[in-house]
Amino acid sequence: MRPLLISASPGFKIAYLFLFLLIGVFVAGIFAGLILMIPAINNYGDISEIYVNTIMQSIFAIALPAYLIVAWTNREPAHYLKMVEDDKLSSKMIFALLVFVFSYLFASFLAQLNKGMILPESMKDIEEMMRSMEDAALETTNLLLSGKSLGSLILNLIVVAGFAAISEELFFRGALQQFIYEKFKNNHVTVWLTALVFSLVHFQFYGFLPRLFLGAILGYLFNYTQNLWAPILFHFLNNATVIILNFFWSDREWYKNLEETSVTPVFTGIAIVSLVLTIALFWVYNNQTSKNIYNDTNSTDNNI
Repeated sequence: MRPLLISASPGFKIAYLFLFLLIGVFVAGIFAGLILMIPAINNYGDISEIYVNTIMQSIFAIALPAYLIVAWTNREPAHYLKMVEDDKLSSKMIFALLVFVFSYLFASFLAQLNKGMILPESMKDIEEMMRSMEDAALETTNLLLSGKSLGSLILNLIVVAGFAAISEELFFRGALQQFIYEKFKNNHVTVWLTALVFSLVHFQFYGFLPRLFLGAILGYLFNYTQNLWAPILFHFLNNATVIILNFFWSDREWYKNLEETSVTPVFTGIAIVSLVLTIALFWVYNNQTSKNIYNDTNSTDNNI
């Protein structure tokens, strides 16, 4: 495949990426079916099927297609994916952690805003179909989060948070976002187009806005840090927070009330502050990074 893809245009790379995704979905289904034939695994019923399918999809439909297309179009895939050794990794991970903390409230605000959206009467059938899809996804999520043992918590952190974060960031930021940039040569267009695809492929209309925002944050994190581990950490924290909150406090009244939070003027104001602080954090990080690069360059010049 490498001779065919090494000179492929960005458009063809994107097409191959999604072609391999479709093939991966089929392959993942085969492997999941074979694994579920093992009595020790299948004995747990629906929940074991969800876990096995999730793992197989993460590997064969998301992570593997991304890595293969990158490997077949680049001689150094780890460098292209920006997963190589980085002496500033710790500061980049702290930056990703702070971005997560600062942006969380605005993402929560968008989630509540999205939930309350009502389509026109003429689109009632479409709305009912989307609601039913959302209910089915929620039912699956609730089943995964229903376990109250320490083993269930660890398994969810590994599969739902860890596997999803690594595989999806490989696909969307490591591969797709960079292919789109090769096509348009514009960072903002690239980030938002990737975020749009990221949100659309989850097929959850009532989670579209927060996922679009999170996709953009992940994209800018990747651009600013030039390291894939930063968006992976953010993605992991986003998923892990829901898992941990649900595990320890799902029966508490305050947690139940979070799901019913209204979009009030106070909440809107707090959300705007959250957004402004997030943008300011990126601005400060960019200025500091530019300053460090300038100082390093001057230091090098003075040593020549």
